[in-house]
Amino acid sequence: MKHHTLLTFVFFLVFPVFAQSPWTIQTVPNTRLQGNGIHVSDPDDYLSDSAETNINTALCAIRERADVFVVTLSSIGDTEPKHFATQLFNHWGIGDAETDNGVLMLFVEDQHALEFETGYGVEETLTDARCERIFRTAIVPYFRKGDYEGGLCAGVAEIVSVFGGEAPLGLLTVAPESTDNDSGPGDAPSDLLMLLFVFVFVMPIVGIVFWLRKLSDKKSPVSDAYRSFEEDGATYIDGLKTTWSGSPWEGKGCLGGLMFGFSIFVFLFVVIAFLTLSFPGLEEKRYMNLVSGITLALYLTWVCFRQNHRALKMAQKLSKQTINPKAMYEAAFDNTGNKIAMWMAPWLGWVYRRIYKKKMEDMLDYQCPICSSRLRKDGSFVLPDIHALENGLQALKYTPYRCAKGHEIVMKEHGKHYTSFKTCSKCGAFALEQTKTETIRKADYSHSGEKVMTYVCRYCGDAQKRSVVIPKLVHYSSGSDGYSSGSSSGRSYSSSSSSRSYSSGSSSRSSGSFGGGRSGGGGYSGRW
Repeated sequence: MKHHTLLTFVFFLVFPVFAQSPWTIQTVPNTRLQGNGIHVSDPDDYLSDSAETNINTALCAIRERADVFVVTLSSIGDTEPKHFATQLFNHWGIGDAETDNGVLMLFVEDQHALEFETGYGVEETLTDARCERIFRTAIVPYFRKGDYEGGLCAGVAEIVSVFGGEAPLGLLTVAPESTDNDSGPGDAPSDLLMLLFVFVFVMPIVGIVFWLRKLSDKKSPVSDAYRSFEEDGATYIDGLKTTWSGSPWEGKGCLGGLMFGFSIFVFLFVVIAFLTLSFPGLEEKRYMNLVSGITLALYLTWVCFRQNHRALKMAQKLSKQTINPKAMYEAAFDNTGNKIAMWMAPWLGWVYRRIYKKKMEDMLDYQCPICSSRLRKDGSFVLPDIHALENGLQALKYTPYRCAKGHEIVMKEHGKHYTSFKTCSKCGAFALEQTKTETIRKADYSHSGEKVMTYVCRYCGDAQKRSVVIPKLVHYSSGSDGYSSGSSSGRSYSSSSSSRSYSSGSSSRSSGSFGGGRSGGGGYSGRW
């Protein structure tokens, strides 16, 4: 009995040390070895069984176009997530060797990091900018609330849509299971008192703190819709940056302002209700409903006014920094969030619809950012040699305009073959093209290999070479992580508390594996 007690004590003392050790490239479970239909490795159980099933179903449907794999880890130590994602991508060989259509979505909780790693074959479809947009618009709202499962499912749904697939309905409705205990009838009075305490005292205080913090912050200038630079007497407008989405629910001070307003209206509701009920002879229910309706109508009117006004002011500021100011008002007017704000108080939303339409009617489609006169395309403008070449290669697109006062404005945008070129380090032209890939040394089970990629600038002719290490081959055998690579180190894993198992048993490449794809170095590194 003493021995059992001692062993139990040692187990509970030592087990947390192993459980908390960081994951390494060698210890992350390669669940694809269990079957080609698996697209998730979730050793720390961030995903429920239903969420994992939905993700596998959605990603299997687009397998021919992109082999997407999701890995969720609690910690990788001090390793940079981007470096870890690239190494893991190449170590497993995610995607097909011929098409390089692999995509890795790596989630690391302790570093608050999400990495998108893409192969060469999907970089033109799942661009770095698109990865960033997916992260910021679809994933971050969930992650900031601690809903990692919801964020991962939303991100997968967006990736599926990018590659022309249709996400299962369950993937968009998955929510963490509630662990709250049902309260009995006897708890109602205490719950009501707590609710009143939060509304009357806590919410106003929190709202005031947010509001004061906003007032104390230094007002930062609105970021330019476009960056501009002067060259050979012409003004070049750099449109490679993503412009404003038009949402009035984004930006500094939005949450604090809404919370402050909510707390004020709740406080007014309590005060008015107290004064109303103080008069004898009044029907309590009738007048409480009246007070509630008036307070709600005032609050919705205030929200509609505030959010529409924010969107309108932002559109006015950005309209002075773009050659197409009308697009800024259209972005604000047609935005879903702005329409929701309008319908909160239709009596005020009707007014703002008229204001937006009048602004758009008064704006020119394209106006000079210098003198605000109308711009027209200039067919006689001659681009400098370096820009003419970029335009001819369709790496970048240059569209020259001239206003009535003679100002030359050139719009710089993405070209059709933008993803096929890089910037030359010698001449600065966006015309560096990969021409050859040569394998110097093949990888085997004892040594890593090496290949050299040759890039040539189409403008200055400078040749540049980049060496890439090919990871050595790995002997696959049974084990907790699906393979054996000599000496083991870091963290091992076994799932005793989850219904999902990551032990590969006697699996081999015949039952399921990746196709030997390589990372193209593209993607996006997100933090929240």
